[in-house]
Amino acid sequence: MHSLPRTILIIPVLSLLWGCDEPAPPEPTASVEAEKSFRIDPDRITVSGISSGAYMAGQLHVAYSGLFSGAGLLAGGPYQCAGGSMSRALGPCVKGGDVGIAGITARIYELVESGAIDDSDNLRDDRVWIFHGAADETVDRSVSLATGDFYRQFLDSAQLVLVTDVNVVHGMPTLSEGHPCDTFAAPFLNACDYDAAGELLKQLYGPLNPPADAVAELLPVSQAAFEDAELTEQGWLYAPEECRSGAECGLHVAFHGCAQSDRYVGDAFVTGAGYNRWAETNRLLVLYPQAESSKLSPVNPLGCWDWWGYTGEDYATKTGPQMIAIRAMIDSLIDGST
Repeated sequence: MHSLPRTILIIPVLSLLWGCDEPAPPEPTASVEAEKSFRIDPDRITVSGISSGAYMAGQLHVAYSGLFSGAGLLAGGPYQCAGGSMSRALGPCVKGGDVGIAGITARIYELVESGAIDDSDNLRDDRVWIFHGAADETVDRSVSLATGDFYRQFLDSAQLVLVTDVNVVHGMPTLSEGHPCDTFAAPFLNACDYDAAGELLKQLYGPLNPPADAVAELLPVSQAAFEDAELTEQGWLYAPEECRSGAECGLHVAFHGCAQSDRYVGDAFVTGAGYNRWAETNRLLVLYPQAESSKLSPVNPLGCWDWWGYTGEDYATKTGPQMIAIRAMIDSLIDGST
């Protein structure tokens, strides 16, 4: 029934056992250059992601809690769930079980004390949206529930929304883009008459203007300077005309899952996940970083984000290579030096 093994989005190392070849990357359609300056509202910077991207979004949110005001996590576990261990990543962080919330919380306080991450008190007034598909057999439902338990250690339950009743497999639910809800296949978008991007953005930002057809072209954003971060040469930015013309805008960072970067699905995620329709009418920039794939060193053949330590032991802190890179990309947009 399914064209790919159900573990492909979240467990990259198993692809070596299956003997899967890395597909030739489709060509993205964007061809224009990014603008040099944007006015970004510092109170409207948020982040989201799916699967490995959910783990990455959570890492950014916690480590840079002084920067982000909210996070949307689809089918991903709590901050530092793997703790740098592949066995934990493949075990409770995917299959479910005790992920050790108390230990994770204690570790966060240690990291705050050392300055490795921002003060967790910054999370108190943040808003969080957590999603788990009712038909998701890739990541156990308990993993997303543990994410909710984790965030409740730092913020009030009223600021958190947990959605588990949409009957979709492991993928990004959309209104009409992608495969049917019960089909697990690239580009891992599922047409379920459910607008996950819109729902999470409304939770993170409050009431929004109705969405419109996205009309702006995607702008390439260079990632070439971050050689040790395992990123592709460029990411993508959706910037409504109002933002390009000098209006103050919010910024949302959206992370793809494994095998969902432009290397694998072209611009399907960055144009079809649903964020841009809301960005167009709500003065919102959307940044789409892109992870690189590697078969041998590090072992990451499907271009997953680092949530278990393939870039080093500090992967989830402010000194992690991917964390540094994404923060620098955000700062460059704020500073107008992209």
